[in-house]
Amino acid sequence: MPRDGSAVWLRLAASRFALNRSVVLCQIPLTLIVVVLGVTAPLLRPGLISDPTFELGFSMILVLLALCVLVPWRELPRGSLLVVPILDFVAIALVRAGAAETQPALGVLVIFPVLWLMLSSLPTWAALGSAVIGSLLVTAWPLLGSFDPSALRSYVGVLLLPVVMLCIGITVRVMSASTRVRELDIERKDRELNDLLQAAIDRERVLTAILNTVDVGLTAVDAHGNTTLTNRQQELFNRLAVGNDDVDDGHGSLMFGPDRVTPLPIDRQPIHRALTGETFADQLIWVGENEAQRALSTAARPIKDADGGIAGALIACSDVTELVEAVSAKDVFISNISHEFHAPLTSVLGYLELILEDEHPLPGHLKGYVDVAERNAERVLHLVADLLSTAGDQVRVHPRPVDLAALIEMSVRSNGLRAQKNSVKLKTEAQNPLWTLIDPLRISQVLDNLLSNAIKYSPGGGVVSVRAEETESAINLHVEDRGMGMTEHEARQVFSRFYRTPAARRADIDGAGLGLAITKSIVESHGGSIHCISAPGKGSRFTVTLPVNGEVSRLPQDSMEESV
Repeated sequence: MPRDGSAVWLRLAASRFALNRSVVLCQIPLTLIVVVLGVTAPLLRPGLISDPTFELGFSMILVLLALCVLVPWRELPRGSLLVVPILDFVAIALVRAGAAETQPALGVLVIFPVLWLMLSSLPTWAALGSAVIGSLLVTAWPLLGSFDPSALRSYVGVLLLPVVMLCIGITVRVMSASTRVRELDIERKDRELNDLLQAAIDRERVLTAILNTVDVGLTAVDAHGNTTLTNRQQELFNRLAVGNDDVDDGHGSLMFGPDRVTPLPIDRQPIHRALTGETFADQLIWVGENEAQRALSTAARPIKDADGGIAGALIACSDVTELVEAVSAKDVFISNISHEFHAPLTSVLGYLELILEDEHPLPGHLKGYVDVAERNAERVLHLVADLLSTAGDQVRVHPRPVDLAALIEMSVRSNGLRAQKNSVKLKTEAQNPLWTLIDPLRISQVLDNLLSNAIKYSPGGGVVSVRAEETESAINLHVEDRGMGMTEHEARQVFSRFYRTPAARRADIDGAGLGLAITKSIVESHGGSIHCISAPGKGSRFTVTLPVNGEVSRLPQDSMEESV
């Protein structure tokens, strides 16, 4: 409690000192001029200092300065300190009257109390009135108590200084009001800036809390790759990527490609790619080593300045280790179970073939049963082959120069009977010949999958067209139908394994949802791409783009899945 009392006393003392200092500063200029005049009087104006009127005014000014220093103005009623400029008029009148013969221009000293009054909190009329009356007192003091009609010009001259001070007072008041308006405007803008600053601080605090709450690693970097913002999750990823290194610059030494063992070059790391202006998403990398290694799905967007240049980048990393391991386990399971099915199915088909080729022919009804069993066994064997093909992300291809137009013609002929049964007309439009570097077996499989789907999903008949065109950098192969079609969302999902549209399931159309997944894998193994444009009730168009230079994805022989 005493400590709090001392603090209050100190604040009061500081406030009192500040007010007294302001009063003293207002009084010092007048006092300094009068003191200089009094000090130089014995040399320059002998006899001035001995004048009783001048001495009275001189002493009064010194007393007023002492009062400014000693009086506790803050404890007195508001406006009481204006007594000082009022008394200054009296002191200046005495000084001017005492030095009238040697220094008649001392009346100009009234400018100091006039300025004091005009810059005070008095109403304008009161301040101007006080200034005019005080100035009139200074000029009329020598004439008080006597009236000489012959000195009328002197009486008129008395009014000159009050009029001048009136004009000065009005000017000061106007300028003071204008200055006050500007000060209020500055104060208002200062409050607005403080409010904006506080709002920005609050938003930054909320943003930091959000960034540290989400389980996605976020990093913002400037144009030079220096980190400007990151969250706790990304700091954990960075520690994994850095390993035992002390320097964390965002370029981890323990950053690997999708195979988990090939070090990722700096020019392929997310930050470097984003700073080159590249935009990407769902790029898989691995960070860390041994049991601590984690799979990250990375995405990046460059940050551009007003001129369109790269000002930085934002990189997001999501931990997808469990998802990647689940997908890998699923592929292993599919591959294993497919191998397990393959051997007994081959045996079943062999024995069924032996039965049909036996020298003792079966009765007609039994032969029909065996034909049905053989047909269904072959169907299951094809399904197993499809499962094997989709167990890996890529399939093995053996490219060689091939006439793509001839492959298209052959595929159209092989699907002719199926199209006839569905009342579908096949139409071909391709440059002949159309030589390129591809795997004919795999591309034939692509054509068969796309054509069979187009026929199958056109139950009401119609036209299925196959068109191939060559550009400078690619060959575009289009397969278009006018069947049931799909929504935009379904068209994006149609290349996923085991995906079938709700309309296909409702129509009870045969299929396992593997054909387009295999097609996509084959096309990407050739270095190409495939996409679909579709609309419900208007059909679908699948476009396969193959590079004309025949670049293909090759896998080591020992890592290939069995081709079917």
